Amino acid sequence: MASGHGQGCGGEEIIRGQARRNAIESVQEAFDSPRLFTYPPDADTMKNRLYSLLAATAIAGTVALAACAPWGNEFREVTAERIARPAFMVERKDSAGGMQFQLWERMHAPGEPANIYIEGDGDTDPKWDSTPDNPVALHLASRDNAKNLVWIGRPCQFQEVPDDKKCDPSLWSTRRFSPEVLAAYNEIIDYVKKRYDVTQINLIGYDGGANVAAALATQRSDVASLRTVAGELNPDLVSEKVKTKVDADNIRANAIAPQLAGLPQHHFIGAGDDVAPPAVYHSFRQAMGETDCVHYTIVPDADHTKGWVEKWPTLLNSSLSCASAMPPKEDMSMGLPQDYMPAPFPPVPEDIDHGQK
Repeated sequence: MASGHGQGCGGEEIIRGQARRNAIESVQEAFDSPRLFTYPPDADTMKNRLYSLLAATAIAGTVALAACAPWGNEFREVTAERIARPAFMVERKDSAGGMQFQLWERMHAPGEPANIYIEGDGDTDPKWDSTPDNPVALHLASRDNAKNLVWIGRPCQFQEVPDDKKCDPSLWSTRRFSPEVLAAYNEIIDYVKKRYDVTQINLIGYDGGANVAAALATQRSDVASLRTVAGELNPDLVSEKVKTKVDADNIRANAIAPQLAGLPQHHFIGAGDDVAPPAVYHSFRQAMGETDCVHYTIVPDADHTKGWVEKWPTLLNSSLSCASAMPPKEDMSMGLPQDYMPAPFPPVPEDIDHGQK
């Protein structure tokens, strides 16, 4: 569960700074207490030491939470740096549609296609910061050897001191797939294309980022392919399980699925995923109708957040062709056919490309 700033206090930098000072002073006061260091220590002294340390910890934690826990995002930013920099990715912060975004990019071949990764939802509770503890999409991007790639966070993720005016909590909760959020992504992608003379893009979305990627693919003419990982391709079905429901005007991948029928795409589902299980993908696939452009793989030993990173270089090479990719009719149902067996790993083409054989 992600933690961070509470509603309405994201940009109050003065309060944050004062909270840090208060927390530090509380700890120092506890350590300066004459009860804490008495030698030789007797039972009462040891008890006082323990109580003082526990009190200092509790005070520091409470004050930090009251100031929206700014330290959490700082630590997560460091985590993001440790993931991205070894992959020669460069950090960039951007603003679009009145929203704050974090980007990591590696652009070594201007004029060529680019892989664009969209991060997952993080915490969709409006009371908390949506910055994920484990940025799975960033991990995946770091394992991608493409010359050009861009990772884009969700609105307000990885912002050390978010601007209240640009970080309304609805942007990561009830309106995380809204027209205004998608317009902001389109603006960022347009800028990337112009800056690096990119002609085509391949969209890769994780978790709720899969829904964003699918929606963007219907709004743009430059999308060459779509890949999703543990994709939230039916937000209403996912929200019944663990996430905040989205407003009625939010774009849902399952509702726009027929518009994606002609786009080469591959969807990866974790065999142990209880957030976006196979039923979520199959509801999306059923809504799309007949097409020969859709592939899917159920990946053993993967759940919603684990089991993806090491496998990603292999999965990334899975087929995206539109030739003979039509799955068996029984795969179109909400469930799996009775004789279905998940692909072994390492996967081979026959196993990865369901419907090819």
